[in-house]
Amino acid sequence: MSRAWTHSLIWALFIFILCAIPGKSLPHYSWADLLSVDKLIHFSLFFILAILIKKAWALSSTKPTIVLQNFIVIAGGMIYGGLLELMQNYCYTDRSGSWFDFLANSLGAMAGAFLFLKLFSADGKWLSFNRTKKY
Repeated sequence: MSRAWTHSLIWALFIFILCAIPGKSLPHYSWADLLSVDKLIHFSLFFILAILIKKAWALSSTKPTIVLQNFIVIAGGMIYGGLLELMQNYCYTDRSGSWFDFLANSLGAMAGAFLFLKLFSADGKWLSFNRTKKY
């Protein structure tokens, strides 16, 4: 298994651990509810997961088509996010599943899948954003 795939798996495990933390152990801020920081965190976690998976494919010698990659990343992100929300609702103490968290997870996976080629080249290297034209 390549190092890039290992990074993806470690990040997925990190998300799992965060979602398994008992609710009493999580910080509760009134401003967090107002700003929906929780949804931004869910979006960001799954955005990064999608980017890591797409980068692993970019560095891999065998690659499915971009369309198939996007389908797998989005469907996988939705399934993983949905399962985590179900586990929070039925298996963990002081946690509850949320449709809005599921939506944020799914949108993060979609954004990561579709924005990958805006951030990275096809071979997985960061794109330069310094695109000034010299006249």
